[in-house]
Amino acid sequence: MSMEFIINADGRRNGWAIETTNMKRLDVDPPCGVLDPKDAVLMAGSCDSFQFGQEDTNNDRITIEWTNIPDGAAKHFCREWF
Repeated sequence: MSMEFIINADGRRNGWAIETTNMKRLDVDPPCGVLDPKDAVLMAGSCDSFQFGQEDTNNDRITIEWTNIPDGAAKHFCREWF
């Protein structure tokens, strides 16, 4: 398991979401959220064990997307922002 901070260094509230290309093997927690300016969240990422060389892992990816959320929006994640 790997632990990483997601940090909002911007001056606006941001929404963020993490996507994986292999949901059976790759896991993240939390998968999405909202960060106020200068705020941070600790994210955990893990990869289930697999037989090296017997499974194609070339396309396994974890992607972090973010967007500025509308002014006045509540502090709860909304998939429609993306």
